[in-house]
Amino acid sequence: MSQLLELGERYWALGLPAAARSVLGRALAASDDAAPALRLTDIALAQGDVQAARAYAGEAARRAPGPATRILLGRAQLAAGELAAARMSLLAALDAPKLAAPDRARVHLELSRAAQAQGDTAGAGAQAGAAFDALVAAIAPSGAVVASGAGASGARAFGAGTSGAGTSGAGASAAPATAIDPALVEEICTAVVAHDRAGDAGERVAALPDSVAARVVAASLLAARHAAGDPTVGERAIDAELAAIPADAGGPAVALRRLERRARRAAAGTREDLGALLAELEELIRTSAEALTAADRARLWFLVGSLSADGAADPATRDRAEDAYRKGLAFQPGHTGAACRLALLVLERGDQAGALAEIERALRIDASHGLAWRNAARMLDAQSPTLGVVVGRLLDAANPGAGSVAGGVAPRLVTATAEVARHDVLAGVYAHGHRVKNLLGIIGARTRSARKLAADGDLHDRLKDLETDVTALYEEWAQYLRSMQAPTPTVELVPLAALLHEVVVAAQARTQAVPIALETAGALPDIRGDRMLLREALLNLVSNAAEACAASSRGDVAVRARLIAAGSHSASPILELVVADTGPGIPRAHLGRLFVPGFTTKETGSGVGLAVAERVVAAHHGRITLESEEGTGTTITVTLPTDKAGLSSLPLWPAERGLS
Repeated sequence: MSQLLELGERYWALGLPAAARSVLGRALAASDDAAPALRLTDIALAQGDVQAARAYAGEAARRAPGPATRILLGRAQLAAGELAAARMSLLAALDAPKLAAPDRARVHLELSRAAQAQGDTAGAGAQAGAAFDALVAAIAPSGAVVASGAGASGARAFGAGTSGAGTSGAGASAAPATAIDPALVEEICTAVVAHDRAGDAGERVAALPDSVAARVVAASLLAARHAAGDPTVGERAIDAELAAIPADAGGPAVALRRLERRARRAAAGTREDLGALLAELEELIRTSAEALTAADRARLWFLVGSLSADGAADPATRDRAEDAYRKGLAFQPGHTGAACRLALLVLERGDQAGALAEIERALRIDASHGLAWRNAARMLDAQSPTLGVVVGRLLDAANPGAGSVAGGVAPRLVTATAEVARHDVLAGVYAHGHRVKNLLGIIGARTRSARKLAADGDLHDRLKDLETDVTALYEEWAQYLRSMQAPTPTVELVPLAALLHEVVVAAQARTQAVPIALETAGALPDIRGDRMLLREALLNLVSNAAEACAASSRGDVAVRARLIAAGSHSASPILELVVADTGPGIPRAHLGRLFVPGFTTKETGSGVGLAVAERVVAAHHGRITLESEEGTGTTITVTLPTDKAGLSSLPLWPAERGLS
């Protein structure tokens, strides 16, 4: 059994919880010892699997009755919502005659949480104060050391061991040292601050003899007050308490907290070498990670992920950030913030399916988390044929069963909401943008007048260059503003075959090095619409495709047109226009922004061509979608109605069945 326990520990230390639980499960079946059940309880609690934790803790208490197993059972019962049973288990542990002071502090902390869950605020505050008193009692008489392991109660009770880090200052004594877990200290300090007992706690800490443990408690209390918004506590005070602990004292848990403080300063813009911080974190992982609690191991990996994400433009650094967040979530799967940050990293590299899976995980953890929903909103492309599927999965993740109920209606509401929000934003920019355009026009006119008055020479040439730049900027800004304005088509009968031929000829004249082919399936009908607007939109699409091929010196462009079935809403067919190129393709991370006015992947592009095309197609009650793969090419599909019913005749996406 000892070999299985050691193997399970190794798997858990490597961030492989499934393997660890499998091996420890074999150990549990092979022996009557409580050790496998204790460790399985710890892992299940760390992973948020409360039902399994409850079962394993009950088995541990049956095999080895005593205060340590009763405390663990009480924690598991509390996590499972069994408040009355949890109180009975914890009170039984509290009555044990030889209960260690750190364990007594843990019992009072869990009783505080139970009271809070039952709405007993006064009782919760009293128990939090009692937990802090027990913590101080553990430090004061013995010169407590900071535990470098997972704690002195359940997590290491079956033999993994806890090593002390030593003491400093006048508080050291000859009495046996008591191990204090910094994670437990932080939890207790957070509880006393939340229940307005920070003042009393501060006085107790100030009266303690100087020691490593006292410094850890002082720093944790200050950090809890700072996090709660106490204006009298600054970052420097917290840093000073941690800095006062000798570098060789406190163990890996204190080292991690020092690195966290440095990372916080780096995020605030101070001069911190991120490379050096990452190197120190990697050294801590290499030498001491196994000595940390599961929560601290998760914190360690999340810190690596956060620092690495600052350089996420580099694929190697981004991969390291992703890997770090995944390893941290293996130890603490219930951390919504880390799951959200991982989802953003995956989304930024263009992995839509992977990002959706991570967002679902975050919503399952906490359906009220704002960042999880903002990430979800980034996944919703109103033009995508899979919108309904994505919305259904997100709703099911947040509230199982909701997807099947609202999945049919929600995509239309999402689409409408997105269109309204974008229209409102663009309308505001459009209104104020005219002032900028007019100012550019005035600057250009006055520069032109000044140039005419200036004699030939350096001043004349500089004014001429300024006039050229301002005129170009004016024209680009005017085009940008026009891309925001919803056009009002002048409806007429437009001969489609002639229009497509004209567009291809014009695009070919612009980019002669790239072949552009026109393919039509059968006779094409006349359509209702504004000929000039449609010509501009289609010319933008074809020219963009040709320019992409020309820039990479590879590929060609094909323009295809056919009629497809409209579905049950209309007997008239739908026109499908496809502009496909075999150029370099577009990075997946950019696909969701291509129709945003001003966004471009070209060095000299204005970023308005696709935006104009989308608004023209929308004004004709059509839809436009884009698919692209790097190294393969890009395909843009435009669908337009051929009857007066317009949008109501269009399905959510083009039908697959062709008519010709």
